[in-house]
Amino acid sequence: MDLRQLEMFLAVAEHNSFTRASQQLYVAQSAISRKIRMLEEELGSPIFKRVNRRISLTPPGEVLLRYARKVFSDLRHAQIEFSEIGQLTRGRMRIGADITACMYILPPAFERFLELYPKMEVQVITTTTQNLLKEIRDNSIDLAVLPLPVHFPDLQVLALGKEEMVAVCSKRDPELSHKDTMLAAELENYRFILIQKGTDTREWLDVFFARKNIKPRISIEMEHINAIKTLVEVGLGISIIPLPALIPESQHGNLHYIRIRDYDLTREIGVVYCKTDPIPTALDTLVKIFKMTNPLCATSAFTQASRVRVVA
Repeated sequence: MDLRQLEMFLAVAEHNSFTRASQQLYVAQSAISRKIRMLEEELGSPIFKRVNRRISLTPPGEVLLRYARKVFSDLRHAQIEFSEIGQLTRGRMRIGADITACMYILPPAFERFLELYPKMEVQVITTTTQNLLKEIRDNSIDLAVLPLPVHFPDLQVLALGKEEMVAVCSKRDPELSHKDTMLAAELENYRFILIQKGTDTREWLDVFFARKNIKPRISIEMEHINAIKTLVEVGLGISIIPLPALIPESQHGNLHYIRIRDYDLTREIGVVYCKTDPIPTALDTLVKIFKMTNPLCATSAFTQASRVRVVA
């Protein structure tokens, strides 16, 4: 077994396709098939099931996938460490987050991180919390920004703070734009524009509605919060979104937010990554930067988190 075999196996497993693996690696499909057969012979077990021209992993293949990802994760961290020793600071970090975290938590952290590591490549993956946790533990990503709590002994968690969710309306709304707070039950009187089903935020909101026995009149469902804000601005409905995502529009734009006074609409957000000893310097620095540039600390005061110099 060699790294090239593992690389080919990983490409086939992640794409569920020999053809796409061939395109990704710029290697003939026949060469990949030959390497996979050699790997199966060496392991003494098939690692892919082939049914009706479709492939999927066998149970031994699932085990190999987990270890292959760990191997390449360790190699990636080694590359980062060697680069830092040589002052080249080259490498790649893979970060997971949901759409809202991408809007206001990731940008200030990445801006500072890339000042320190200008040659580093940063990739962002957006998906659900459960998928992100799986990818962290599979070593597919290095770090994720997630709603807490997270209870896995092999994961390290750094709490960033509480994210408050608020109702939002157009500043031109003749009734709601004059309110600072409202009761949860009053929400039933208005049309909603909500984040689409299947997202963590929507699941969290659905729990809130169920607990308060609210049946929201949902007129529109959208994938992105920015699109929701645009439709709320023109008066097509109200929404419930994270307060940090509203700060610019609340100060200078056409949106007005209202707190729900009879329900704690907050959730804790944190940075999650695998426990390693030692933690790679670049990853350790990024974790510290997330804490220092964290906008959740300053939401109530409507101020941006202060810039603090980090020395790697």
